[in-house]
Amino acid sequence: FSLHVSDASFKLAKAALDRGDRPDPSTVRPEEFYNAFDYGDPAPAAGEPVACTLEQSAHPVLPQRNLVRIAARVGSAGRSGAQPLVLTVLLDSSGSMEREDRHAGLKNAVAQLASLLHAEDRVTLVTFSRTPRLLADRLPGSQAAKLKELVGNTPSEGGTNLEEALKLGGTLAMRQKQANAQNRIVLLTDGAANLGDANPEHLAGLIHDLRQQGIAFDAAGIGADGLNDRMLEQLTRNGNGRYYVINNPEDADANFAKQLAGAFHPAAENVKVQVRFNQERVGRYKLIGFEQHRLRTEDFRNDKVDAAELAADEAGVALYQVETLPQGRGEVGEVSIRFRDASSGGMVERTWTIPYDEKAPAFDQAAPSMQLATLADLTAEKLRGSELGKVIDFHSLAGPIARVKGYYQSNPRVADLVSMIEKLK
Repeated sequence: FSLHVSDASFKLAKAALDRGDRPDPSTVRPEEFYNAFDYGDPAPAAGEPVACTLEQSAHPVLPQRNLVRIAARVGSAGRSGAQPLVLTVLLDSSGSMEREDRHAGLKNAVAQLASLLHAEDRVTLVTFSRTPRLLADRLPGSQAAKLKELVGNTPSEGGTNLEEALKLGGTLAMRQKQANAQNRIVLLTDGAANLGDANPEHLAGLIHDLRQQGIAFDAAGIGADGLNDRMLEQLTRNGNGRYYVINNPEDADANFAKQLAGAFHPAAENVKVQVRFNQERVGRYKLIGFEQHRLRTEDFRNDKVDAAELAADEAGVALYQVETLPQGRGEVGEVSIRFRDASSGGMVERTWTIPYDEKAPAFDQAAPSMQLATLADLTAEKLRGSELGKVIDFHSLAGPIARVKGYYQSNPRVADLVSMIEKLK
Protein backbone atom coordinates (compact mmCIF):
# COMPACT_ATOMS: atom_id res chain seq x y z
CA PHE A 1 0.00 0.00 0.00
CA SER A 2 0.96 3.64 -0.42
CA LEU A 3 1.94 5.12 2.97
CA HIS A 4 -0.37 8.12 2.85
CA VAL A 5 -0.19 10.31 5.98
CA SER A 6 -3.05 12.69 6.77
CA ASP A 7 -5.12 13.90 9.72
CA ALA A 8 -8.00 15.42 7.70
CA SER A 9 -10.60 12.81 8.67
CA PHE A 10 -9.70 13.17 12.36
CA LYS A 11 -10.09 16.96 12.20
CA LEU A 12 -13.42 16.78 10.37
CA ALA A 13 -14.79 14.33 12.95
CA LYS A 14 -13.65 16.54 15.83
CA ALA A 15 -15.31 19.59 14.26
CA ALA A 16 -18.57 17.68 13.81
CA LEU A 17 -18.59 16.41 17.42
CA ASP A 18 -17.79 19.91 18.68
CA ARG A 19 -20.90 21.13 16.85
CA GLY A 20 -22.95 18.40 18.50
CA ASP A 21 -23.20 16.38 15.29
CA ARG A 22 -21.86 13.04 14.10
CA PRO A 23 -19.56 13.03 11.07
CA ASP A 24 -20.75 11.44 7.86
CA PRO A 25 -19.51 7.82 8.21
CA SER A 26 -18.13 7.96 4.66
CA THR A 27 -15.66 10.68 5.78
CA VAL A 28 -14.24 8.54 8.62
CA ARG A 29 -10.95 6.97 7.50
CA PRO A 30 -9.27 5.02 10.34
CA GLU A 31 -5.71 5.51 9.04
CA GLU A 32 -6.23 9.29 9.25
CA PHE A 33 -7.20 8.90 12.91
CA TYR A 34 -4.18 6.90 14.05
CA ASN A 35 -1.84 8.90 11.78
CA ALA A 36 -2.99 12.13 13.43
CA PHE A 37 -0.37 11.72 16.19
CA ASP A 38 3.37 11.94 16.63
CA TYR A 39 4.23 8.82 18.64
CA GLY A 40 7.84 9.82 19.18
CA ASP A 41 9.14 6.80 17.25
CA PRO A 42 12.94 6.63 16.96
CA ALA A 43 14.70 8.34 14.06
CA PRO A 44 16.92 6.30 11.73
CA ALA A 45 20.43 5.46 12.94
CA ALA A 46 23.37 7.33 11.44
CA GLY A 47 23.77 6.40 7.80
CA GLU A 48 20.33 4.81 7.54
CA PRO A 49 17.56 6.50 5.52
CA VAL A 50 14.61 4.90 7.37
CA ALA A 51 13.76 3.31 10.71
CA CYS A 52 10.93 0.89 11.44
CA THR A 53 9.27 0.50 14.85
CA LEU A 54 7.18 -2.63 15.51
CA GLU A 55 4.79 -3.06 18.45
CA GLN A 56 2.19 -5.68 19.34
CA SER A 57 -0.56 -6.19 21.88
CA ALA A 58 -3.72 -8.18 22.36
CA HIS A 59 -6.81 -6.63 20.80
CA PRO A 60 -8.88 -4.88 23.51
CA VAL A 61 -12.23 -5.94 22.00
CA LEU A 62 -11.79 -9.02 19.79
CA PRO A 63 -10.68 -12.26 21.45
CA GLN A 64 -7.84 -14.28 19.89
CA ARG A 65 -6.71 -11.25 17.92
CA ASN A 66 -3.57 -9.17 18.22
CA LEU A 67 -2.77 -5.74 16.89
CA VAL A 68 0.54 -4.88 15.20
CA ARG A 69 1.66 -1.26 14.87
CA ILE A 70 4.20 -0.56 12.12
CA ALA A 71 5.83 2.88 12.07
CA ALA A 72 8.28 4.04 9.40
CA ARG A 73 10.26 7.21 10.11
CA VAL A 74 12.57 8.75 7.53
CA GLY A 75 15.69 10.83 8.08
CA SER A 76 15.96 14.57 8.56
CA ALA A 77 17.38 15.37 5.10
CA GLY A 78 14.71 16.81 2.84
CA ARG A 79 14.60 19.05 -0.20
CA SER A 80 18.04 20.33 -1.06
CA GLY A 81 18.61 24.05 -0.79
CA ALA A 82 19.65 23.93 -4.43
CA GLN A 83 16.26 22.54 -5.45
CA PRO A 84 13.73 25.32 -5.97
CA LEU A 85 10.02 25.11 -5.31
CA VAL A 86 7.67 25.96 -8.17
CA LEU A 87 4.13 26.48 -6.88
CA THR A 88 0.82 27.14 -8.59
CA VAL A 89 -1.68 28.30 -5.96
CA LEU A 90 -5.41 28.05 -6.76
CA LEU A 91 -7.43 30.29 -4.45
CA ASP A 92 -11.22 29.94 -4.13
CA SER A 93 -12.83 33.40 -4.25
CA SER A 94 -16.43 32.26 -4.70
CA GLY A 95 -19.36 33.49 -2.64
CA SER A 96 -19.21 30.55 -0.24
CA MET A 97 -15.79 31.78 0.89
CA GLU A 98 -17.23 35.16 1.94
CA ARG A 99 -17.84 34.04 5.54
CA GLU A 100 -15.54 35.99 7.81
CA ASP A 101 -14.00 32.90 9.42
CA ARG A 102 -13.27 31.28 6.07
CA HIS A 103 -11.76 34.42 4.59
CA ALA A 104 -9.59 34.87 7.69
CA GLY A 105 -8.49 31.23 7.52
CA LEU A 106 -7.63 31.67 3.86
CA LYS A 107 -5.55 34.79 4.53
CA ASN A 108 -3.71 33.07 7.39
CA ALA A 109 -2.99 30.02 5.24
CA VAL A 110 -1.55 32.16 2.44
CA ALA A 111 0.57 34.07 4.96
CA GLN A 112 2.01 30.81 6.28
CA LEU A 113 2.66 29.60 2.77
CA ALA A 114 4.42 32.84 1.85
CA SER A 115 6.65 32.59 4.92
CA LEU A 116 8.11 29.31 3.62
CA LEU A 117 9.29 30.59 0.25
CA HIS A 118 12.95 31.21 -0.56
CA ALA A 119 14.33 33.68 -3.08
CA GLU A 120 14.87 30.99 -5.72
CA ASP A 121 11.28 29.73 -5.44
CA ARG A 122 8.52 30.78 -7.82
CA VAL A 123 4.80 31.04 -7.16
CA THR A 124 1.90 31.61 -9.53
CA LEU A 125 -1.43 32.71 -8.02
CA VAL A 126 -4.83 32.04 -9.60
CA THR A 127 -8.16 33.01 -8.02
CA PHE A 128 -11.38 31.44 -9.20
CA SER A 129 -15.13 31.70 -8.84
CA ARG A 130 -17.22 31.48 -12.01
CA THR A 131 -14.00 31.77 -14.01
CA PRO A 132 -10.32 31.58 -13.03
CA ARG A 133 -8.12 34.69 -13.07
CA LEU A 134 -4.32 34.90 -13.06
CA LEU A 135 -3.17 37.36 -10.36
CA ALA A 136 0.57 36.67 -10.19
CA ASP A 137 2.77 34.84 -12.66
CA ARG A 138 6.00 33.22 -11.43
CA LEU A 139 6.45 35.66 -8.57
CA PRO A 140 9.91 35.25 -6.95
CA GLY A 141 9.88 33.91 -3.42
CA SER A 142 11.61 37.10 -2.28
CA GLN A 143 8.38 38.97 -3.18
CA ALA A 144 6.05 36.51 -1.45
CA ALA A 145 4.66 39.23 0.81
CA LYS A 146 2.68 40.46 -2.21
CA LEU A 147 0.59 37.30 -2.03
CA LYS A 148 -1.05 38.42 1.21
CA GLU A 149 -1.90 41.80 -0.31
CA LEU A 150 -3.39 40.20 -3.43
CA VAL A 151 -5.55 37.86 -1.36
CA GLY A 152 -6.70 40.67 0.90
CA ASN A 153 -7.89 42.68 -2.10
CA THR A 154 -9.76 39.82 -3.78
CA PRO A 155 -13.55 39.86 -3.19
CA SER A 156 -15.53 36.66 -2.68
CA GLU A 157 -18.49 36.39 -5.03
CA GLY A 158 -20.23 34.11 -7.50
CA GLY A 159 -20.28 30.35 -8.06
CA THR A 160 -17.40 27.87 -8.04
CA ASN A 161 -16.02 26.44 -11.27
CA LEU A 162 -13.33 24.16 -9.94
CA GLU A 163 -12.97 22.37 -13.27
CA GLU A 164 -11.80 25.49 -15.11
CA ALA A 165 -9.51 26.43 -12.21
CA LEU A 166 -7.84 23.00 -12.30
CA LYS A 167 -7.44 23.15 -16.07
CA LEU A 168 -5.82 26.60 -15.97
CA GLY A 169 -3.71 25.61 -12.96
CA GLY A 170 -2.50 22.51 -14.79
CA THR A 171 -1.62 24.51 -17.92
CA LEU A 172 0.34 27.07 -15.89
CA ALA A 173 2.07 24.41 -13.78
CA MET A 174 3.23 22.58 -16.90
CA ARG A 175 4.38 25.82 -18.53
CA GLN A 176 6.61 26.75 -15.61
CA LYS A 177 7.70 23.23 -14.67
CA GLN A 178 11.40 22.87 -13.88
CA ALA A 179 13.18 19.56 -14.14
CA ASN A 180 15.26 20.11 -10.99
CA ALA A 181 12.44 21.56 -8.86
CA GLN A 182 9.57 20.49 -6.64
CA ASN A 183 6.60 21.25 -8.89
CA ARG A 184 3.28 21.43 -7.04
CA ILE A 185 -0.24 22.80 -7.27
CA VAL A 186 -1.85 23.93 -3.99
CA LEU A 187 -5.64 24.36 -3.87
CA LEU A 188 -7.32 26.37 -1.08
CA THR A 189 -11.10 25.95 -1.12
CA ASP A 190 -14.21 24.77 0.70
CA GLY A 191 -14.68 22.37 -2.20
CA ALA A 192 -18.22 23.54 -2.97
CA ALA A 193 -17.92 23.13 -6.76
CA ASN A 194 -21.26 23.99 -8.40
CA LEU A 195 -20.35 25.04 -11.95
CA GLY A 196 -18.77 23.14 -14.81
CA ASP A 197 -17.95 19.45 -14.37
CA ALA A 198 -17.98 18.87 -10.60
CA ASN A 199 -17.71 15.07 -10.78
CA PRO A 200 -14.91 14.08 -8.34
CA GLU A 201 -13.82 11.15 -10.53
CA HIS A 202 -13.48 13.35 -13.61
CA LEU A 203 -11.57 16.07 -11.75
CA ALA A 204 -9.34 13.46 -10.12
CA GLY A 205 -8.48 12.26 -13.62
CA LEU A 206 -7.09 15.71 -14.42
CA ILE A 207 -4.92 15.57 -11.31
CA HIS A 208 -3.76 12.03 -12.03
CA ASP A 209 -2.59 13.07 -15.50
CA LEU A 210 -0.65 15.99 -14.02
CA ARG A 211 0.97 13.70 -11.44
CA GLN A 212 2.13 11.42 -14.21
CA GLN A 213 3.91 14.45 -15.65
CA GLY A 214 5.65 15.32 -12.40
CA ILE A 215 3.19 17.79 -10.82
CA ALA A 216 2.09 16.98 -7.25
CA PHE A 217 -1.22 18.26 -5.87
CA ASP A 218 -2.00 19.48 -2.34
CA ALA A 219 -5.27 20.91 -1.00
CA ALA A 220 -6.37 22.80 2.09
CA GLY A 221 -10.07 22.56 2.89
CA ILE A 222 -11.29 25.83 4.43
CA GLY A 223 -14.08 25.34 6.97
CA ALA A 224 -15.12 21.86 8.11
CA ASP A 225 -18.87 22.57 8.06
CA GLY A 226 -20.09 21.59 4.60
CA LEU A 227 -16.60 20.81 3.29
CA ASN A 228 -16.60 18.56 0.24
CA ASP A 229 -14.35 15.95 1.81
CA ARG A 230 -14.95 13.34 -0.88
CA MET A 231 -13.77 15.75 -3.56
CA LEU A 232 -10.63 16.96 -1.81
CA GLU A 233 -9.58 13.52 -0.57
CA GLN A 234 -9.89 12.08 -4.05
CA LEU A 235 -7.98 14.95 -5.68
CA THR A 236 -5.06 14.82 -3.26
CA ARG A 237 -4.92 11.03 -3.37
CA ASN A 238 -4.56 11.13 -7.13
CA GLY A 239 -1.95 13.87 -6.86
CA ASN A 240 -0.02 12.02 -4.11
CA GLY A 241 -0.11 15.23 -2.11
CA ARG A 242 -1.31 16.47 1.27
CA TYR A 243 -4.84 17.19 2.38
CA TYR A 244 -5.25 19.71 5.20
CA VAL A 245 -8.33 20.99 7.01
CA ILE A 246 -8.46 24.57 8.32
CA ASN A 247 -11.67 24.72 10.32
CA ASN A 248 -11.02 28.12 11.88
CA PRO A 249 -8.39 30.86 11.37
CA GLU A 250 -6.33 29.58 14.30
CA ASP A 251 -5.78 26.26 12.49
CA ALA A 252 -3.54 28.05 9.96
CA ASP A 253 -0.80 28.27 12.57
CA ALA A 254 2.82 27.24 12.99
CA ASN A 255 1.81 23.57 12.92
CA PHE A 256 0.08 24.09 9.57
CA ALA A 257 3.25 25.81 8.34
CA LYS A 258 5.25 22.78 9.50
CA GLN A 259 2.92 20.47 7.58
CA LEU A 260 3.22 22.62 4.48
CA ALA A 261 6.99 22.71 4.81
CA GLY A 262 6.97 18.93 4.98
CA ALA A 263 5.03 18.69 1.73
CA PHE A 264 7.34 21.21 0.09
CA HIS A 265 10.47 19.43 1.35
CA PRO A 266 9.83 15.69 0.93
CA ALA A 267 12.58 13.40 2.14
CA ALA A 268 11.02 10.23 0.75
CA GLU A 269 8.98 9.99 -2.43
CA ASN A 270 6.92 7.10 -3.79
CA VAL A 271 6.71 5.49 -0.34
CA LYS A 272 5.33 1.94 -0.46
CA VAL A 273 4.91 -0.65 2.29
CA GLN A 274 4.55 -4.39 1.76
CA VAL A 275 3.77 -6.76 4.63
CA ARG A 276 4.12 -10.52 4.07
CA PHE A 277 2.59 -12.74 6.75
CA ASN A 278 3.81 -16.24 7.54
CA GLN A 279 0.85 -18.56 6.87
CA GLU A 280 2.27 -21.10 9.32
CA ARG A 281 2.00 -18.54 12.12
CA VAL A 282 -0.88 -16.26 11.07
CA GLY A 283 -4.38 -17.53 10.33
CA ARG A 284 -6.02 -14.26 9.27
CA TYR A 285 -4.92 -10.65 9.04
CA LYS A 286 -6.40 -7.29 8.16
CA LEU A 287 -4.87 -3.92 7.34
CA ILE A 288 -6.91 -1.30 9.20
CA GLY A 289 -7.79 1.56 6.88
CA PHE A 290 -5.89 2.59 3.74
CA GLU A 291 -8.75 1.23 1.61
CA GLN A 292 -8.07 3.80 -1.12
CA HIS A 293 -4.28 3.43 -0.99
CA ARG A 294 -3.80 -0.28 -1.61
CA LEU A 295 -1.56 -1.45 -4.42
CA ARG A 296 -1.18 -4.71 -6.27
CA THR A 297 1.62 -6.95 -4.98
CA GLU A 298 3.53 -6.57 -8.23
CA ASP A 299 3.42 -2.75 -7.96
CA PHE A 300 5.65 -2.69 -4.88
CA ARG A 301 8.83 -2.64 -6.99
CA ASN A 302 7.25 -1.00 -10.03
CA ASP A 303 8.60 2.52 -9.62
CA LYS A 304 6.34 3.78 -12.41
CA VAL A 305 3.40 3.26 -10.04
CA ASP A 306 3.43 6.41 -7.94
CA ALA A 307 2.80 6.53 -4.19
CA ALA A 308 2.79 8.97 -1.27
CA GLU A 309 5.52 11.18 0.17
CA LEU A 310 7.00 11.59 3.64
CA ALA A 311 8.59 14.80 4.88
CA ALA A 312 11.95 15.04 6.55
CA ASP A 313 11.84 13.35 9.99
CA GLU A 314 8.22 12.31 9.44
CA ALA A 315 6.69 8.98 10.42
CA GLY A 316 3.84 7.06 8.82
CA VAL A 317 1.93 4.36 10.72
CA ALA A 318 0.01 1.25 9.68
CA LEU A 319 -2.09 -0.87 12.03
CA TYR A 320 -2.82 -4.55 11.40
CA GLN A 321 -5.24 -6.91 13.09
CA VAL A 322 -3.87 -10.47 13.12
CA GLU A 323 -4.87 -13.92 14.34
CA THR A 324 -1.68 -15.63 15.47
CA LEU A 325 -1.49 -19.43 15.71
CA PRO A 326 0.14 -20.46 19.02
CA GLN A 327 0.82 -23.96 17.66
CA GLY A 328 2.24 -22.60 14.42
CA ARG A 329 5.86 -22.17 13.35
CA GLY A 330 8.13 -19.24 12.72
CA GLU A 331 7.74 -15.50 13.03
CA VAL A 332 4.65 -13.42 12.23
CA GLY A 333 6.10 -12.16 8.96
CA GLU A 334 8.13 -9.30 7.57
CA VAL A 335 7.59 -5.71 6.49
CA SER A 336 9.39 -4.05 3.58
CA ILE A 337 9.51 -0.32 2.87
CA ARG A 338 10.55 1.10 -0.49
CA PHE A 339 10.90 4.74 -1.54
CA ARG A 340 12.93 7.22 -3.55
CA ASP A 341 15.42 9.14 -1.40
CA ALA A 342 14.84 12.79 -2.31
CA SER A 343 18.38 13.82 -1.39
CA SER A 344 20.11 11.23 -3.59
CA GLY A 345 17.42 10.34 -6.11
CA GLY A 346 18.13 6.63 -5.55
CA MET A 347 15.62 3.95 -4.58
CA VAL A 348 15.84 2.59 -1.03
CA GLU A 349 14.40 -0.71 0.16
CA ARG A 350 14.66 -2.17 3.66
CA THR A 351 13.04 -5.21 5.30
CA TRP A 352 12.39 -6.05 8.97
CA THR A 353 11.09 -9.21 10.65
CA ILE A 354 7.83 -9.04 12.62
CA PRO A 355 8.60 -11.41 15.51
CA TYR A 356 6.13 -13.80 17.06
CA ASP A 357 5.51 -12.80 20.65
CA GLU A 358 3.81 -15.62 22.52
CA LYS A 359 3.42 -13.28 25.47
CA ALA A 360 2.09 -10.25 23.60
CA PRO A 361 0.94 -7.86 26.34
CA ALA A 362 -2.69 -7.42 27.21
CA PHE A 363 -3.99 -4.10 25.97
CA ASP A 364 -3.99 -2.47 29.40
CA GLN A 365 -0.30 -3.40 29.72
CA ALA A 366 0.73 -2.32 26.21
CA ALA A 367 3.06 0.57 25.40
CA PRO A 368 1.34 3.99 25.49
CA SER A 369 2.03 4.41 21.76
CA MET A 370 0.25 1.12 21.04
CA GLN A 371 -2.65 2.16 23.25
CA LEU A 372 -2.91 5.57 21.58
CA ALA A 373 -2.97 4.15 18.04
CA THR A 374 -5.59 1.58 19.05
CA LEU A 375 -7.82 4.09 20.83
CA ALA A 376 -7.68 6.34 17.75
CA ASP A 377 -8.72 3.42 15.56
CA LEU A 378 -11.53 2.37 17.93
CA THR A 379 -12.84 5.95 17.86
CA ALA A 380 -12.94 5.82 14.06
CA GLU A 381 -14.71 2.44 14.13
CA LYS A 382 -17.31 3.80 16.55
CA LEU A 383 -17.93 6.85 14.37
CA ARG A 384 -18.29 4.98 11.13
CA GLY A 385 -20.67 2.44 12.67
CA SER A 386 -18.72 -0.67 11.71
CA GLU A 387 -19.54 -4.08 13.19
CA LEU A 388 -16.59 -3.64 15.55
CA GLY A 389 -17.78 -0.15 16.44
CA LYS A 390 -21.12 -1.51 17.62
CA VAL A 391 -19.49 -3.58 20.38
CA ILE A 392 -16.87 -1.06 21.57
CA ASP A 393 -17.47 0.09 25.14
CA PHE A 394 -15.14 2.92 26.07
CA HIS A 395 -16.14 2.64 29.75
CA SER A 396 -14.29 -0.69 29.89
CA LEU A 397 -11.16 1.03 28.51
CA ALA A 398 -10.97 3.69 31.23
CA GLY A 399 -7.53 2.47 32.39
CA PRO A 400 -5.75 2.72 29.00
CA ILE A 401 -7.52 6.03 28.25
CA ALA A 402 -6.27 7.51 31.52
CA ARG A 403 -2.77 6.16 30.91
CA VAL A 404 -2.58 7.65 27.42
CA LYS A 405 -3.94 10.97 28.69
CA GLY A 406 -1.29 11.08 31.42
CA TYR A 407 1.60 9.93 29.25
CA TYR A 408 0.83 12.48 26.52
CA GLN A 409 -0.47 15.16 28.88
CA SER A 410 1.26 18.02 27.04
CA ASN A 411 -0.06 16.95 23.62
CA PRO A 412 -3.22 18.89 22.64
CA ARG A 413 -4.05 16.45 19.85
CA VAL A 414 -4.26 13.59 22.38
CA ALA A 415 -6.49 15.78 24.54
CA ASP A 416 -8.73 16.19 21.48
CA LEU A 417 -8.97 12.41 21.10
CA VAL A 418 -9.87 11.92 24.76
CA SER A 419 -12.54 14.61 24.43
CA MET A 420 -13.98 12.83 21.39
CA ILE A 421 -14.08 9.54 23.29
CA GLU A 422 -15.92 11.21 26.18
CA LYS A 423 -18.58 12.42 23.73
CA LEU A 424 -18.97 8.86 22.41
CA LYS A 425 -19.41 7.12 25.76
